[in-house]
Amino acid sequence: MRGLGFLILLLLLASCNAEVPFLTLRPAPLEEALRNPERGFYRTGLNLFDPDNEAAIAGLAASGVTLVYPHDTWLPRDRELSTDELKALEASFERLAAHGLKLILRFRYGEEGDAPLDVIETHLDQLLPVVRKNADLVYVFQAGFLGRWGEWHCWQTTGVCHDDDQTKAWLLDRLLEGLPEDLPIAVRYPADKVKYLSLPADAPPDEPLFGRIVHHNDCWLADATDMGTYPEEDHETWRAFVYTENDRLVYGGETCARNPPRTDSENALAEAERAHLDYLNAEYHDGLIEEWKQDGTFARLAARLGYRLELTYAAWPEEAKTGAPFPLTLRLKNTGFSRLKHPRPAYLVFESPGGRLELPLAALDLRAIGPGETKEYTLTPRAPTVPGAYRLGLWFPEASKKLEDNPLFAIQLASELTFEEGVNWLGALSVR
Repeated sequence: MRGLGFLILLLLLASCNAEVPFLTLRPAPLEEALRNPERGFYRTGLNLFDPDNEAAIAGLAASGVTLVYPHDTWLPRDRELSTDELKALEASFERLAAHGLKLILRFRYGEEGDAPLDVIETHLDQLLPVVRKNADLVYVFQAGFLGRWGEWHCWQTTGVCHDDDQTKAWLLDRLLEGLPEDLPIAVRYPADKVKYLSLPADAPPDEPLFGRIVHHNDCWLADATDMGTYPEEDHETWRAFVYTENDRLVYGGETCARNPPRTDSENALAEAERAHLDYLNAEYHDGLIEEWKQDGTFARLAARLGYRLELTYAAWPEEAKTGAPFPLTLRLKNTGFSRLKHPRPAYLVFESPGGRLELPLAALDLRAIGPGETKEYTLTPRAPTVPGAYRLGLWFPEASKKLEDNPLFAIQLASELTFEEGVNWLGALSVR
């Protein structure tokens, strides 16, 4: 009997510290798109130089997107930007922040070509300091400035146009020098990146500058070469090179033509997964977008563009001692086409009638969860030092201190959890 009593005592002691599986969660349906930052379909229809664009920005935010490509923002070919235009640009950044929007930012001159190099130089001097100051509101900076639509080509141009290697290298030098190191700069043609870096196409991803220069594709799926995005010779080799590095680098663009069978539903979804596609134009190519809306492809793309993080399991004890560590297990799955590309902090939130405590979870780096992967984290956070009943939650805010407290920039997990004020609420914890 003494042995049995000792065994029961051991079991009771063990149970005091055991994790209680509070949550085995069902994911949100895969056709359900979440309004999450730095991913998804984007919209256009914004002029950053318009001082009265508040309604336009509010309308874009109301459409459910978090990314905007300001298509209506054209640079003047024959003069510097005015003081009023630069003030309007600053005001646009403030409005974007208030509405939880980030930019896919490209400056360009029009369909006819670009501008004389001295004008481009002046505009770089005017614009880069403003962009640098507001870089936390720029998801990706598309190199722009040169060529038709700022796409670095002079196809069917009728005016001044630059698409030579020397000018491209000059512009990349200016952008890399003038913009923050953590802001990716996207070029249309992978050959331009490889040529600029003087690297073979199979260059190692840890090469300096390799991760700063990324890709955008403005004719994704359009034909075998994506309308010249890849060289005619060995276009599949170049495509594979881009898709491989996209695992860690921001990638997106737009479609520009119907091209069955590549643009057919299942084929498009499969290539989006292979490409690690983060963002795509919701408006163009209009015929293809409408086709995708009719057959359900659009909704399936909208749900999985970029990252899509599900919390499938969470466990912690019902009670914890004040100030003492307690076990917390989290199981996260990524069902998106890609992974989170920019760093983002993670916090465990304790909320009680007396206030809110935010505990950093340094071990929880969401970028580590690749598409199709599930990772389990066994953590030992410390309980609050004040006893009481707490609500427990996970908070993934914007890394920028300027935007951190704006819940519109926080990540919502694709699970059946209450999501309020940017926090994914798990359940209760009693601290004694």
